[in-house]
Amino acid sequence: MFVRVRYGCGRVGPVPSPLTSASAPVSAVDYASSHLVPDAARACFGSVLGVNAAVFYELDEQEDARRERDSAAAITDVDVLDLLLCLPIGESVRIDDLGGRRRRALAKIPTGCVEFGWDTVIRQARPPLTPSLAIVGGNGSFRRKLELAGRFAPFCPKAIVIDRAPRDLTAACFDADFYGVGLIVASGGSDVEALVAPQVHWPRRVVPRTWWFTEEIYRMHLTCGAPERT
Repeated sequence: MFVRVRYGCGRVGPVPSPLTSASAPVSAVDYASSHLVPDAARACFGSVLGVNAAVFYELDEQEDARRERDSAAAITDVDVLDLLLCLPIGESVRIDDLGGRRRRALAKIPTGCVEFGWDTVIRQARPPLTPSLAIVGGNGSFRRKLELAGRFAPFCPKAIVIDRAPRDLTAACFDADFYGVGLIVASGGSDVEALVAPQVHWPRRVVPRTWWFTEEIYRMHLTCGAPERT
């Protein structure tokens, strides 16, 4: 889907700082905040999947409050996440009914993920947020940014930011649209032009890898928004 919108940047709510070309320009983040993500979405900035990006997400306020209360941080061990997905949330499961691999994962489970009984375990944790959009900025080439944005394809919509319109504008828009990547031009100052809208992401069932991604963003959220809990 091709769209062409001119936007004079006016911030809608605070944007964390500092922002550098390693994540995305402030004007592009402001534009996304107003036009591309839900009103409740927040933004964090950092390295995920080996990419410096700005990531928007909707926080599960109840799960975040529960983790704060239980001193639970981000859960980034994939074996632990695999175990949690095998446990029904809020229901008691006999530890002896778990296989050996899952009992080993249970032995290293972080604080606040489960509640233990005499010989049972009850899952408490669930994914802490829903990712809304990843924006790749930086100084790489158009092709390199498309490649990096593609890493987010299993998890959320994605877009790239460039600082000037490509020489072959039609071909660039076609390529971005083909790969489902939004294309935003932020040429400096407050002007932002969206040439291609990011493709809608249709989430499938939660698997350890997709849950892990939400936990990586949650880790960034804790680091950017408040002192990380341990």
